[in-house]
Amino acid sequence: MLSQRKELNLVSENQSKIYVWDGVIMYVTREHLTKAHAHFPALLQIGFGTTFAVTLAQEERSYHDIVVMAPNVSHGTDSENQSYIAVLIDPDHALYCYLHPLLNGEAICSLPASCLDSFHPQFQQLIAGHLNLVEAQQLLINVLCALSSGKLPQLPWDTRILQACTYIKQLVPQQIPTVAQVALQVGLSESRLMHLFSQQLGISMRRYILWLRICYAIKLWVAGHNLIDVALEAGFADQAHYTRTLRSMVDFAPSMLKEKAIFMSNSTLESLE
Repeated sequence: MLSQRKELNLVSENQSKIYVWDGVIMYVTREHLTKAHAHFPALLQIGFGTTFAVTLAQEERSYHDIVVMAPNVSHGTDSENQSYIAVLIDPDHALYCYLHPLLNGEAICSLPASCLDSFHPQFQQLIAGHLNLVEAQQLLINVLCALSSGKLPQLPWDTRILQACTYIKQLVPQQIPTVAQVALQVGLSESRLMHLFSQQLGISMRRYILWLRICYAIKLWVAGHNLIDVALEAGFADQAHYTRTLRSMVDFAPSMLKEKAIFMSNSTLESLE
C-alpha cells in the first residue's frame, strides 16, 4: 500500500482542482493549510502519502488517513504537502445521508486508509486532473457508499426545516427572505422556526443565507466573472467584504486559489486538461 501512495504523489500536479456543484465542493490539492475556522458543510477529508493533520479547538494536533467531520466544527487542517482531498457537503444535501451515520453524534470520525484501498486508481486520475465533473461526482458517490455503514433513508431533519432551506435557496441571492416570510411558507411561528433551524442545522438562518451567497459567488467566479462583479452580484458591499466572509467560512482568500487552481462546475464543463 505504501508503494501505491508514493505513486499517487508522483503523478500529482502543483495545480489544485476544485469541483463545484449544488451543495458540494470538492477540493483536490497538495497545499492545504488552514487556520481555525468553522463552516456550514460537513467535511470529508482524504489524505495520501502520509497522514494529514487536523487541529480541533483547544485540542492538540492529531493525524489521520480519512476524516468525517460534522457541520460547524472549528478546525484547522494541514496536508503537510501531500496529496489531499476535501469534500464539503451541505447538511441539507441528499449526500449528507451517507455521512451522518458515520458521525454517530460525534464531531469527528477517523477512518483507516484501508477503507478506500480499492479507489486508488480513480484517486490517481482525480489528483492528476483527468476526471471531468460528472466523473468526479460519480467517484464521490462510490466513495460515500464504500465508507457508509448504512445510508439514512432520508435526511435527519424536520421536514419543515428542509422545506425552509428549499424555499430560501429559491430566492437567494436575488431576494433575501425575512424570517416571517419563511415561517409563513413552512407553517411555523418565527420563534419556533429560528429555534429548530439553529438546533438541527447548527447555524442561524442568517448565517445559512450568507453561506448560500458565498456559494453563488464561487459559481460566478468559477464561470469567469471578475471578483468585483462577483461580490456585488452576490450581495456583498464590495470585494473586500466578500473576501473577508470567504476567509471566515473556509479560511481561503480568492487570490489564494485563482492562480493555482483549475475549476469545474455545472457552468464550466470543459476538459480539465
